[in-house]
Amino acid sequence: MNYLAKYTIPFKGLEDDTHEFEFMADEEFFEHFQFENDFQGSIPIKVTLLKRTLVMTLTIEIAGEINVVCDRCLDRFPFQVKGESTLFIKFGDKHEELADDVVVVPESENEIEIAQYIYELILLSFPINFIHPDDEDGFSTCNEEMMQKLENHSEQEEIDPRWNELKKLIDNK
Repeated sequence: MNYLAKYTIPFKGLEDDTHEFEFMADEEFFEHFQFENDFQGSIPIKVTLLKRTLVMTLTIEIAGEINVVCDRCLDRFPFQVKGESTLFIKFGDKHEELADDVVVVPESENEIEIAQYIYELILLSFPINFIHPDDEDGFSTCNEEMMQKLENHSEQEEIDPRWNELKKLIDNK
């Protein structure tokens, strides 16, 4: 059985109304998308389907906490994941994506797989780098020992004295 099949919403037979579904995105979920980042935990997902005759509105909400590796000091820390996305599903003759948030589904379909949309929402909620947040005084909460090692091994670059002469030209406009 296809693992991602459990991220499918069967909409045929549902009455025109609001319906709620719950899913979890865990490590196995991300393995199917060949996601490279190393984190521990799972992210709860709430999906609300507003079914109407011609258009369905799918609201995907994620909110949870995962343990990630800090890109600066390599220690793990808890990271709050939160995001929301809306997808409009229209019925037509063939599958097509009209916009980032508008999808056409053939009228013969009776379910929609939403794993890709969940994955994209989670990725968009991640920062470029996972870095420990600063404490209430504005100081880094990264591993001090690792930060000291990084500082000791970073090269102190000498500035070429010719740049000083060029800076004088800019200052004397």
